[in-house]
Amino acid sequence: MFTNPFLVYIAAFAAVLGTYKLGWSSLYPPLSFSLLGFFAGTFLAAGSLAYAFRSTTAQIREHRPALPGWVVVPLVPMMLADIVYNGGVPLVMIASGHFNYANDLKLVPHLHVFTVTFGSAFSTIRFADFLSTKRLRYLLEAALPIIYFVAIVYRGPAAITLVSWGFVYLIARRPRWPALTALAAIVVAGLYLFGLFGNYRMQSSEHLLERAQASPAFMKSGIPTTFFWAYVYFTSPMANLELSVDTDKPAPHAPAEFAVSEFVPDIVSKRVLPLIGVTSRVSTPEAARGLNVATMFGRPFILMGWTGMAIMFAAFAAFVAAYLYLIRNSSLAVPALALLSTFVVFSTFQNMIAYSGVFLQLVWPLLLTPLFDLLGALKKMHPE
Repeated sequence: MFTNPFLVYIAAFAAVLGTYKLGWSSLYPPLSFSLLGFFAGTFLAAGSLAYAFRSTTAQIREHRPALPGWVVVPLVPMMLADIVYNGGVPLVMIASGHFNYANDLKLVPHLHVFTVTFGSAFSTIRFADFLSTKRLRYLLEAALPIIYFVAIVYRGPAAITLVSWGFVYLIARRPRWPALTALAAIVVAGLYLFGLFGNYRMQSSEHLLERAQASPAFMKSGIPTTFFWAYVYFTSPMANLELSVDTDKPAPHAPAEFAVSEFVPDIVSKRVLPLIGVTSRVSTPEAARGLNVATMFGRPFILMGWTGMAIMFAAFAAFVAAYLYLIRNSSLAVPALALLSTFVVFSTFQNMIAYSGVFLQLVWPLLLTPLFDLLGALKKMHPE
């Protein structure tokens, strides 16, 4: 199941909808029949596509290291450059009490985007290398970007990379229930650490409990408040989408705005949108201040209503299908499929096609595969 990204789509959004029904936030509106009906339709479509691509995903399992050992060498100074440019390690500076993360964090312009996206893709590939060879060096190299993300207090990229590791394991090992149970325990521990990290960054959990209005059901549940971070981040995009459906009357925007805003990575679209007269992206309603994403369907609904959401799903499905076709014979097929599945999971937060931080991770295996396959062929031709 977890090796087919179309089934991952069904599992991810179904998990969000199920968790939403726990009712742990008093701010959330009830889910409407129209929204539930929309997801039921996309689940049927995704299930059909999963069946159509079952043989493609089933054959992606074997992995052999393809990246040269020197690839990590330029990555390390790029990560250190962010620390130097910031004037210190953000994690340590927050602990000192003299650092406001939102206002004081400074990272190297432009280079930072490369470092984060390539670092996450590199980490996923190296973890696949480790599972394939058991070489401790590969595991240590895979961990370097995660250490970097923790040092600059980047919970999102750290979580994205670890989820990619999980998919690499599922794809390469196809584990049975005992291993899956252990993996589930690791996920729960990771969610707890995610909450601790959030408390550390905000100095407490009380602010989030108040801002997202934790319901009496949650407060009486006995569940550690640290897990409320995961609940809010997991479900608030769906709440914002429901608010969009409930409160907004979308007026069709120019097709050019819709196309550029939703189907071009933001590193490019933010420069193109002003050229077509759009000064800022449309915003979705927020269930709570600062929780401003609404799944991959939020902005499409604001821009084009239910038609926009249908187009978004069709484009998403076409993208996933095209990427599966491109990686089917790649030497990096296992980590590439893991990155694609991670892309699908985080589409429950926002449109990952338009978010460069995740979209560009998918580009790296497509670029690296032909490059290093060529280098490998040249080395065989000229071993000396």
